[in-house]
Amino acid sequence: MQIQNIISRVRALYNKGTASDDSRLSDRHIYAKLCSARAMLIKREINQKRQVSDWIVQSISCLQMVTALPNECPCAPIPGCKILRSKLPIPKPVQSAIGPELEGVTNQNGNKVYSKTDWVRRKYKSGSKFTADIADYFIKDNYLFIDESSLLEYISISGVFEDPLEVAYADACKAPCIDPYREEFPIDEHLTDAVIQMATQELVQVFKAGPSDQENDSLDQPGGGPVASARQK
Repeated sequence: MQIQNIISRVRALYNKGTASDDSRLSDRHIYAKLCSARAMLIKREINQKRQVSDWIVQSISCLQMVTALPNECPCAPIPGCKILRSKLPIPKPVQSAIGPELEGVTNQNGNKVYSKTDWVRRKYKSGSKFTADIADYFIKDNYLFIDESSLLEYISISGVFEDPLEVAYADACKAPCIDPYREEFPIDEHLTDAVIQMATQELVQVFKAGPSDQENDSLDQPGGGPVASARQK
């Protein structure tokens, strides 16, 4: 379902349940509630041992990488390798009971897979004969870092992310051509009605509490909100 369609369904349901003027209800505000409801329901599905559907997994095929600065690295690079950092912060994955739903990190053609490590274990990697040659990645301050013997310009990552539009804008090959309203809002069909209902109920409660300072902004209007912030970084 496209983002414009699911926003329209929330707005229609909202108007049935309140007599308030919906001019206070911005597309950006509706979209934010849809994202939080979607993330909550997906997290619940995973925690109940239900397998993540392939239809909600998103990929960033062209995540641009740059050489990390020395002060950004936990230790000296492994001999023959450089430490690369994603140019932009990566979109936040849904956090389940088993950790972030980041499915895979590979080079662009998929024939080299990077294993997950962390900031602490990374410090001791170069001193271990068992792990020194393993290609891996870690996340620090919302950026993704990898060890790499060559200067890769792009890598590919996939996962289940909280904000689908942030995924689109993080893709260097796709970002210049995005129409946010025509992007897909990835959610399994059996969860769609629940996401719409949950987002609408939250909006009704928010506007019942008092006047909102939300402007009637579109999703692609610069200045504020998850879409604009991803674009401007």
